[in-house]
Amino acid sequence: MTQPLVERLAGRGRRLVATLIDMLLVPALAVLLIMITGVVEHAEDYRNAMWMVYVFLLAVLSYLILNGYWLYTRGQTVGKRVMGIAIVDAASGERAAFWRLIGVRALFFPLLFVVVSPVLAVLPIVDQAFVFRKSRRCVHDLAAGTSVVNV
Repeated sequence: MTQPLVERLAGRGRRLVATLIDMLLVPALAVLLIMITGVVEHAEDYRNAMWMVYVFLLAVLSYLILNGYWLYTRGQTVGKRVMGIAIVDAASGERAAFWRLIGVRALFFPLLFVVVSPVLAVLPIVDQAFVFRKSRRCVHDLAAGTSVVNV
């Protein structure tokens, strides 16, 4: 008999540390990719806004390079794997569909690095603050229909 989902919910501290690990690794790889590709190497690269699109795409690519395999096979980012937690479907408690992990949840991660206006800078904080609710589900969990549990 499996434990009910609510008894398996990952602790807020584990989720925070997992997020912090991902917040360090993903941008580090993104910066490396930016340096390798030379997207913003010269002053004239900043003449138009296309450099922001390239940087954003490299950030998404770095997220997929680091987390794509683990998300697909285990429902985990690198940080979640280190912390022993995983993403599951909130309704069934089973592994969440890959399209939800990439197509819905992963859309929130780049918001941590894209600051177009001060109003948008608050969105990641609001998203993460939802973990303090009883269900421990952030906004991106609610949008994707997922929960994070101990494994």
